[in-house]
Amino acid sequence: MSAFNEPNNVFLGIDLGTTNSVAAFANPKKNGQIISKVIELPRPSAMYNTPTGETRLTTSKHPTISSSVYYRMENGYKAIVGEYAKQQYSLRPHLVSKSIKSQMGNPVAEGLSPDVPDKTPSEISARILGFIREGVSKTMHGDVTEAVITVPANFDTAMCKATLDAAKLAGFKVRNDDGSEKPVLLPEPKAVLYDLVNQINNGEFPNVLLDLTEKKRILVFDLGGGTLDITLHDVAEKNEVMKIEDIAANRYTRLGGDDFDEELAKAMYENYLKKYSRNPEVVSVISQNKDNVVMPVFRTYAENLKIEMNEEEHNYSFSQWDDSDGDDKIFDVGGPVGGIGYAYDDSFTRERCEEILSVFMANELHYDDYKNLDRITNTNNIIYPILDVLKKASDKLGVTDIKVDAVVVNGGMSKFYMVVKRLKEFFGFEPIAELDPDLAVARGAAVYHYYLKKHEELKNDMKLIGTTADSTKTETNVRNTPRIIEIGKNINNDSLYLGVKNGVKNNVHEIIPASVELPYTSEVMTGFRIEPGNNRIFIPIKSRNNNGTYRTIAKGNITFNRRFKDSMFVSFRVQMGINKIITMNAWTSSDEYGVNKIDEGTAEIVIDNSEQSNAGSKVIPPKGSILDPKAEIETLKKLYRNFEKNNNQLVKSGMSKRISACVSNIESAGNKDSFAEVILRELEETRSEVFRARLFYLARKLGDTWSASEKKKLSKKCMEQIAAPCLRGEPSIGKKTSADNEAIYTLCICGNSNQLHSLEQLHDIKQYRQACIYTHGKTGSEMKWLVDQLFADIRKAKNSTENSLQFSAYAIGTALRKDAEKRNVISAKEEVQIVKKLCSAIESGRLKFESLVSCIIALGCICDQRTGVSEIDVNTINKVLNVLTNLEDYCREPDLSKTMKSANIAKKMVKGESLNFDEEQFLLEKIENNN
Repeated sequence: MSAFNEPNNVFLGIDLGTTNSVAAFANPKKNGQIISKVIELPRPSAMYNTPTGETRLTTSKHPTISSSVYYRMENGYKAIVGEYAKQQYSLRPHLVSKSIKSQMGNPVAEGLSPDVPDKTPSEISARILGFIREGVSKTMHGDVTEAVITVPANFDTAMCKATLDAAKLAGFKVRNDDGSEKPVLLPEPKAVLYDLVNQINNGEFPNVLLDLTEKKRILVFDLGGGTLDITLHDVAEKNEVMKIEDIAANRYTRLGGDDFDEELAKAMYENYLKKYSRNPEVVSVISQNKDNVVMPVFRTYAENLKIEMNEEEHNYSFSQWDDSDGDDKIFDVGGPVGGIGYAYDDSFTRERCEEILSVFMANELHYDDYKNLDRITNTNNIIYPILDVLKKASDKLGVTDIKVDAVVVNGGMSKFYMVVKRLKEFFGFEPIAELDPDLAVARGAAVYHYYLKKHEELKNDMKLIGTTADSTKTETNVRNTPRIIEIGKNINNDSLYLGVKNGVKNNVHEIIPASVELPYTSEVMTGFRIEPGNNRIFIPIKSRNNNGTYRTIAKGNITFNRRFKDSMFVSFRVQMGINKIITMNAWTSSDEYGVNKIDEGTAEIVIDNSEQSNAGSKVIPPKGSILDPKAEIETLKKLYRNFEKNNNQLVKSGMSKRISACVSNIESAGNKDSFAEVILRELEETRSEVFRARLFYLARKLGDTWSASEKKKLSKKCMEQIAAPCLRGEPSIGKKTSADNEAIYTLCICGNSNQLHSLEQLHDIKQYRQACIYTHGKTGSEMKWLVDQLFADIRKAKNSTENSLQFSAYAIGTALRKDAEKRNVISAKEEVQIVKKLCSAIESGRLKFESLVSCIIALGCICDQRTGVSEIDVNTINKVLNVLTNLEDYCREPDLSKTMKSANIAKKMVKGESLNFDEEQFLLEKIENNN
C-alpha cells in the first residue's frame, strides 16, 4: 500500500508567500529518489451571473495561489482566497487583504474595514492555509493535518508565533501528541537548498552549474513580494550524506516586490497631479482619494509595468535581429482610476524606471563593506542585508575574509533583471537562477517534510553508511544511490534583547545571540535586580532594526510569590525552541550570582509589539551596563519629588529603598563620564536640597572619569553650596546641611588648593567636621589640622568620650598611603609619631570596633613596605607588628574574626607581602567608602 493512501502520511510542504502561496508533496521512489511536485488546486478566478440571477464563481487551476483574501460584503463577509480576491483589490481595497505576510507579528491587521471578521494577521493567514489544507485534503481523499510551512529565515519570534497560530487555526497540528514542539516551520532559503540538492540527486539540475562533490559555501538570496531573505550555508557531502550547515541569516528586512511597486506608484501619482495641476478642484479630488482609491490602482499599474519591463529585457537579451537600443523603450501605462472620473494616461522610459528603482540597488556599496558595517546608513536596499550576513559569518567563524562560492537566487522578485545584474556586479560571478522561484520553496519544504518523518530511519541509514562493516552495499551501488539529505539544525537569524530600565542603547540587554543553533538554551544571566516593593517584572523581548533602533516583538510577565521590600537580584535562563518560540525562567536571590534562590517564576512570551507594559517593572540591568544618564537622573528626580511630598512614613520607607536602588544602579554604570552634563545641569536648576545632596554624592562617585573642565564646573557648584556657612561661620539650617556636607565631600575629587584651604573656615563647626576630615585625607591637604584632629580624637577615645577617631584615622591612613599622590606631605619623623599614637590608641583597649578597624588599616597604609618606600625605622615596624599580632589583648569585640581580617591584611602590608585579589578589594572598599 502506498504511503499516500493515508492522508497524514502526505509529505506536504507549503510556501506561505507574500504575493503567492504554493503547496507541494514529496513522493519517494523505489530507487531512492524523492520526487517533489506542486499540487494545482482549484481556486475562484472570476464571477458571473446565471440566467436565474444567481452569482457564481468560476474556478481554475494554477501552480500558485494568490495570497489575497477578499471578504465579500454581499455574502456576510465570507472569505474568498486567490486570484479573484486579488482582482478586487483595486476596486475594494478595504475588503481585500493583500501581502498580509508583511504584517505577521503585528497584533492587529491594518488596512481593512472594521466590519471584516478577521482582525489579526494570523486569522487572515489562516484563511489561506485553510484553503490549501481543504484543497489538498480533497485531492488526497482524506483530512490532511500535517505540513511543513515555510517562513523567511529572518522572521523573528513574534512572526513565527503568528505563523504557528495561523497554522493551528487552519487545522494543522503544531504540537506532538506529548505536547512538545513540532517542527512545523522551515526557513525559506533552507527549503530552496533542499529543493536544489534534491534536484541534483535526481539528475534534474546540471552539475556544471553547481558541483557539490566538494564543500561549497552557498549564499541564498530570496527576494519575494514583501521580504528579503539572505542566508549563508556550508553544503558538503560525506559518505553519501549531504549536510547543509547554517552559518548566518540577515535580520528582518521588509523589502520586496511591493516596495518596488510602491516607488513606481509614487512616481505615477506625482505625474497624475501634474497633469491636472492647473485645475485645483481636480487636484483636491485626487488628493482626497489618494490612499483609498488612487494608490491601490497605481500599485496594480506599477506591478504590471514592472512585469512588462522584465519581459521586454528578457526578449531584448535573446533577440539576435533586434538592433534597437533597449534603453529607449517606452512603456505606456494608465486607464481608469477607481471611478473618480479622471483618467490616468502616462508613459515611462526604461531609463526613468531604472532611475526610480535604483534606490534599492545601493550601487555605492561593495563586497568588502561588511568589514565596516556599522558605518553604513543606507540600509533599505538589496545589498545591505547581504553585508549583514557576511559580517555575522565573519564574527561567527572568526575570520576576516569571507568567501562565497555560489549564489542561489529565489523568490518572485529575484527574476527582475535589475536585481540579477546588481548581484552579478556585486559578487563578480553569475548567480544561479535556474530554479523555479515560484515553486522551489514549496517543493523543498515537501522534501524536508519527507526526511523529517523518516528521521529515525534516516539516522539508522546514516549509521549504516558510516560503518565499514556493511558488505551488502557495493561501491557501484553506493554511487548509483541518491544522496541522503541530513536534517540540520536551524539558526536564530539575529540577536534578541531583553528590555531593561534606562539602558542608553535603547534600553536593551542581549539574551540570545545571532546565528545560534535551535533549540537554544542560554547560560544563566545574573546581576539583574528587581525594584524594591515589586513582586512582578515585565519582560519585553526586542529585536534590532537596520537603522539601529529596537522594536518590541513579544512580551511577558513573571510574578513571584512575595513582594520584596529591598532590591533583590534576579537571574534568567532563556530558551528558544525550533520554531523560535521563547520561554524564560527567572528567580530571585540574595546574591549577585543567583546561587541562593528565594523565589522562581516562568514567563509566557506572547506576541505584542506595543511599548506599553503590563503591570510590573522592567528589571534593573547588571553592574557595568551602559545607562541613559538623562533617563536615570530624571527617574531619581521624580522619586525624590514624590518622597518629599509624601507624609506617610511607611510609604516613604519604601520609596527610600527605591531611591537607594536607583542610586546604586547609577554608581555602577559603565559610562560614568556620560553623566557629567546631566548632573551639572540639575545642580544648577534644582531647588530641592535633598535631591541636590544626592547629586553631589553621585558626582563624587562618578567624577573621577569627568574631564578637567567638568570638574572645574563641579568645584564651582560645591563652593556655591557652602558659601553661606563659610561666610557666617555657622552651619546651615535643616536639609541644606546635608547638601553642604556632600559638597564638601565632593571637593575631594575636584577642588583646587585654594578651595580646599577655604574649608578651614568650617573646621570648628561640628556638623561639617567629618566631611572636612574625609576631604583633607583624600587630598592630603591641611595635614597639620588633620594630625591635630587625630591626636585629639585619640585622647578622647582613651578617655571614652565622644570622638571622630573612626574618620580621622582613616583620613590619615588615606593621606599617607605609600601609593598616594601626596604621600610626602609630612616628614618621616612625624609619620613615626603618628604610628606610635595609633599603636597607643589600640593598646589602650578603649576603642570601639569601627575606630579599632580604622586604626589598624591606617597602620597598614602608613607602614606599607610592599613598594619599598617606607622610611619608618625597624623598631617602629616591629612595634606595629607586635600590636597587630597581639590584637586580642586589646580588642573589646567579642567576635575577633571581624577585626582579625583587617589585622592580617595590615600585617602583610607591613611585612611587604602581596595581597590577593579579595584582600585588595577589601582594603580598597575600606579606604574608598569610609564616609
